[in-house]
Amino acid sequence: MRKLGTLAIAMIIGSLQIINAQGIGLNAEAEYPITPADYGLNFEEIKIETPDKDAENNNVMLFGWHLIPNDKTSRKAMIIAHNGQGNMSYALEYAGVFLGLGYHVFMFDYRGFGQSDEFKVSNKFYIYAQFATDLSAMVDYVKKYHATMTCSIFGYGIGGGLALGVGANSVKVFSVIADAPYITLEKIEKTHKEMTGEKIFMPLAFDKALVEPGNALPVKGDHLRGILLICGANGDLIKAEDVAALADYKKKITSVYTVPGVNNDMNFESNKDEYYKQVKSFLDKLN
Repeated sequence: MRKLGTLAIAMIIGSLQIINAQGIGLNAEAEYPITPADYGLNFEEIKIETPDKDAENNNVMLFGWHLIPNDKTSRKAMIIAHNGQGNMSYALEYAGVFLGLGYHVFMFDYRGFGQSDEFKVSNKFYIYAQFATDLSAMVDYVKKYHATMTCSIFGYGIGGGLALGVGANSVKVFSVIADAPYITLEKIEKTHKEMTGEKIFMPLAFDKALVEPGNALPVKGDHLRGILLICGANGDLIKAEDVAALADYKKKITSVYTVPGVNNDMNFESNKDEYYKQVKSFLDKLN
């Protein structure tokens, strides 16, 4: 496989911010501009079968990577749910945070992204309800093939909301870290309309108690050991007060990291060292 230089890698990872700046609609990419191999990481390709069927009555297959830490005896797993911009390759720098903390990292692409099975993804949509099914299948995969590992989820953007919804619904999930999670899709739709004057489309007839944290956390999630919520102090679509409202649902186990002076697209980029410290501090308290 062709190796990329340091500058090329930095440009590829940095392009995530460009994608985010283009809007909140989904932006699916099939090609991986970078892989764990370019970083010299120890990993394996994995395939995850979802419980639902495609148009030809076949189970949907998702593509992913299992990144293996230096301590192969580690019994900690972190699933990454990305933000629907590009594909999972743009989340590799996040993966490095958890890999450095000794976690087995499981990355995957939603249907319609990367090398996962085909699915029509429109940039007019904020999210599809099927993505919650995909994340749930990833949780089931980890606990099936790595049963002795604790299974946590890190999600950012739409992945943050999905992480909270799926995490609250599955007793297999140990903890959740959600960066810029939505509360409800209706709130996102309304705020986006106020900000831009344009409509962003949402799924119809979906399970609100699975997809929306604002409906999941009040009635589910008592099994979770901890929740870390991350939000930019100047967040516009996802506001700091929205995240504070989410925190109120599970006060005893929830911590909030408010990133000073930024919108949510810069939560990680603005101060990577502090981001790492906040995540490490949260996880250390659970283990």
